Amino acid sequence: MSEEQSADISKDIQEELQELQDAQESLLEEQKKGGLARTIGLVSVISIALGGFNDSFDALEKMFDFGLSQMTDIPSHRKLERIYIRSSAEALDQTFGAPVYIKRSSSDDVIKYYQDDNFILSAITRDNAIVAYLVFPDEGFAPETQEHTGGSAFFNQPFNAIESVNEIRASFARTGNYYIEENNGGEFGYLYSSISGVSEFITPMTKGNRNLLAAVVDSLTMDEDVVSSVQSLRLSAKPNFYGYSTLGVDALEEAILSNTEYRLIHKS
Repeated sequence: MSEEQSADISKDIQEELQELQDAQESLLEEQKKGGLARTIGLVSVISIALGGFNDSFDALEKMFDFGLSQMTDIPSHRKLERIYIRSSAEALDQTFGAPVYIKRSSSDDVIKYYQDDNFILSAITRDNAIVAYLVFPDEGFAPETQEHTGGSAFFNQPFNAIESVNEIRASFARTGNYYIEENNGGEFGYLYSSISGVSEFITPMTKGNRNLLAAVVDSLTMDEDVVSSVQSLRLSAKPNFYGYSTLGVDALEEAILSNTEYRLIHKS
């Protein structure tokens, strides 16, 4: 390569770096002004400026996601899209970073909890693969549930909108109130089950639904009239968490955070 060519390349790099610096300053200014459309446009400019720098692509993606996370929930949706049953367990740490809480279940499964700005995800892995996970969205965040048996309207309709119920579990105790069920169907129903549930650590239940939940727990304990009590609860209550599993609901009960565990994770 001639000296003239080297000088031209060096000049191009300096110009692109200067363009990047100018664009970053403009991005920060537009974020302060609240200009969403202009900010996204400026991030695109930065992307173009860095187009020839492969080593900087990851940094750009992180900066872009950080900018979006201040204004939208797009990065949270992207993270959930990367997680699916039978994918590598390593995808969890790569996507969310280190877990915020880890415990071992009574069946000797290790349950890991990951926290995002808009949800908590609990996952069970075996043989280095994800075999079950639950997503607990914060109030106001609506994950994409098109693949779930409940479809895209999952969070907006009561449990009885889902016809198929394989198995249920429920708890009405000081440690936490919840109802969880396993459903057939969904886009990948031949590979794993959909999971639907409601827990009070996310949002408080109405007094009526609490009474219905207590009736379900009593029925399970006494082994009588379970179908009737479950039908009443499913007709009234709406789910506030979901998931997918190859293990059934038995293994997933302990993946639901207790009230104390939830407070521990959110103490900072």
